[in-house]
Amino acid sequence: METINVHPSYSSSSADLILLSDDGIKFRVHSIVLAPASRFFRDMFGMPRPAVENNDDALPMGESSEIIKTILDIIYPHDVDPILPSTTFAFLRSLLSAAERFDFIRVNHYLRLLTKAETFTTRLLEVYALACTFGWAKEARALSLQTLNLDLSSPYYADVLKSIDSAALYNLLQLRWKRKQKVLEVATKLEEGRIDDIWVCDCDEGPELAFWNYLKAFVGEEMDNCPDGSGLRSREFWQQGGLDGLWDTKCNTCFGPCVDKSAVRDAFIKVLNDVVTEDMEWKNMGSE
Repeated sequence: METINVHPSYSSSSADLILLSDDGIKFRVHSIVLAPASRFFRDMFGMPRPAVENNDDALPMGESSEIIKTILDIIYPHDVDPILPSTTFAFLRSLLSAAERFDFIRVNHYLRLLTKAETFTTRLLEVYALACTFGWAKEARALSLQTLNLDLSSPYYADVLKSIDSAALYNLLQLRWKRKQKVLEVATKLEEGRIDDIWVCDCDEGPELAFWNYLKAFVGEEMDNCPDGSGLRSREFWQQGGLDGLWDTKCNTCFGPCVDKSAVRDAFIKVLNDVVTEDMEWKNMGSE
């Protein structure tokens, strides 16, 4: 038996098929394992075979030896879970792409479970990209909401964003736009005097339009920076100096403050809570 360039983990003399990696490594494998794990190989084994064939002929896989070994480690029966040589986004994407190409469903399922581990909680956008690409619809919905606190304009996320197809990227951005729009509707209602609970006095006076415009601009910028709205829930946001003109405006009739700062804040938080409820209902819609 040829042992040169044969991977030591897959060099069985009882193998009836040889897989060849791009980097020249051979894997001696068993059709009895590959057939149940892959419709591609099951169909291939079901095709008529020549009466005389060379058992040393290798099947080029078009994948690196690292990818092939990882796939085999996942589909072959073992007493312990397979150890991936890497969990980088690029490797996981390549692994899933190869598994999809050869229809190794178990590999997809294994990685789908793996990405739910605690070690991936800081890599939400990466997992979202994988979920959108490889059919994890339920996870994609949940993760799209969890990414709302990420600054997608950061160069750190550029490569991952480029890997996401246009529809999935649009859905991700649409969640952000929707939240911002809903929140800015509150600012518009305040500006037009359509929210009564914010007034301290009953006099028919209020702050100048410019002060409401300042508030709208501040809120819009904050929602761009942190689309989950957590900044608006912070009292520090409402204490910043740029809004002092709104809070300090006095009524020309009763000489008291016109606007209740806490009531204004509560108006924004109420709509944020409503949007969160809507998003949670959307996340739980349907099933796979």
